Amino acid sequence: MKDIGKARRRSPRPVRDGDALVGPAAAVTSESDIRASRSLLNDDTDEVPGDLVVPSPRADGSLHSVVFPIKMDSDRLTLSRFMFEETQIACRPFHFPWLMMALSDPAAWHITLANAAWHRYRKCKAEESDFAPDKEVMTHYRLSLQSIARRLADPTKRNDEGLVVAIAGLICHNLRVHIEEIQRIAQTKGGLGSLHNPILRLMVSWLDLTAASYLNISPRFEIPKCLSLEIDPGNDTRCLEQLLATWDEECPDLGDIMGALRVTAAAASYVNRHINDPTHWRDGTAALRVLGPALHEILSLEGRPLPSNPGDKSYSARAAREAFRRAALVFMAAVKIRLGFEAHDMAAHLDAFRQISQLPLVDWAVMPELNLWAHVVAAAREKPEDRAWHVFTIVSIMQILGLETADRAFEVVRGVMWVDAVAEGDNDLRREIDRLASGSFGRRAQDLQAVSEGVGLAGPESSLSTECTRG
Repeated sequence: MKDIGKARRRSPRPVRDGDALVGPAAAVTSESDIRASRSLLNDDTDEVPGDLVVPSPRADGSLHSVVFPIKMDSDRLTLSRFMFEETQIACRPFHFPWLMMALSDPAAWHITLANAAWHRYRKCKAEESDFAPDKEVMTHYRLSLQSIARRLADPTKRNDEGLVVAIAGLICHNLRVHIEEIQRIAQTKGGLGSLHNPILRLMVSWLDLTAASYLNISPRFEIPKCLSLEIDPGNDTRCLEQLLATWDEECPDLGDIMGALRVTAAAASYVNRHINDPTHWRDGTAALRVLGPALHEILSLEGRPLPSNPGDKSYSARAAREAFRRAALVFMAAVKIRLGFEAHDMAAHLDAFRQISQLPLVDWAVMPELNLWAHVVAAAREKPEDRAWHVFTIVSIMQILGLETADRAFEVVRGVMWVDAVAEGDNDLRREIDRLASGSFGRRAQDLQAVSEGVGLAGPESSLSTECTRG
């Protein structure tokens, strides 16, 4: 990927007073470093120099001319070296692109230093080093908030693109509030596509999808053109297409999930083909372009309440639809984790799926292959002691499909969509399925009774009116 500072770079020039010289990451901060780091700005100035030089630490493992957007002292330079050293040894999505953008804004750089101080503390703690980060973290956090607050109060600066970068850095501290402010700025400027920096557009889109999944709401932004990636899955989705061809496309409760199924299966196919190339996923942008459209499609599915009458012909179909939506989000969360992202949304989707799976009087024979896939995906992410109900439902669906073993069931599941790299622990699940499937019907009935007593059945009144309807 071309580094994002290319458009801002001038031809090579002598290092001037005001540039911070940062040598190899292992170097010790010197007094000359501190003298050289006199910034063009101080902490009370919100303007950013027009000739900002953005470094490329990947070029030779060191930083050369960097104009920092804030005044730098020895502690800040040491912390900056720690961050850029991490880009060489740690593979964290968006680490490098974020550092490049953070150098363009004072508030963004302060929150970056705050996060780096906390990360360094965690690393030192793991190594049993004596390091207390509280004061350093809170100082940079406070300075970042002050800079943002001043600009938000200034009509001439409250819609600056640099402010979007700064707020994006704060988003983990208050997801809903900060994504709403980014949405306001983007709308004022004419939409997400009006942001000039393509990497910033990608990051805002990803943050939007992350917030939507975590809060169980629809995305606020449309997918930007720079996020679109044409994926040809080839024959990987042949079984899925054969399955979709048997569905009633006019079904009002299930017809709209076909698009989400196809784009998610295509993303899974792409991940399977490229998962063993770590450089492909290193900076996070490839993962975002592959998973982003699928996440957007899944999260854009309209929430529909479950009919209060289990005899309603839509009852089981809507339960299956929401089971797919939640399982697909669990599936994507597992892939995100495998690619180095965090997935704080997974627990909520697993909990929601657990409640859906336990709804009474649902006929899982409605699209049994899809329901089998959903239950296997959810069960694979649960602890063994928490998935007894899932396993029983899986075996029940296997009976409907005439499948006698877990291996046969997993063949069907793989035909819908699968990513081999997230299959850790599947052998334990297969053994649990086979153990239950090999018992007599009477034994399985006793197991069902034991499971239902252990987890409790949800009543119709606890319907998907909460699980399906999204705010």
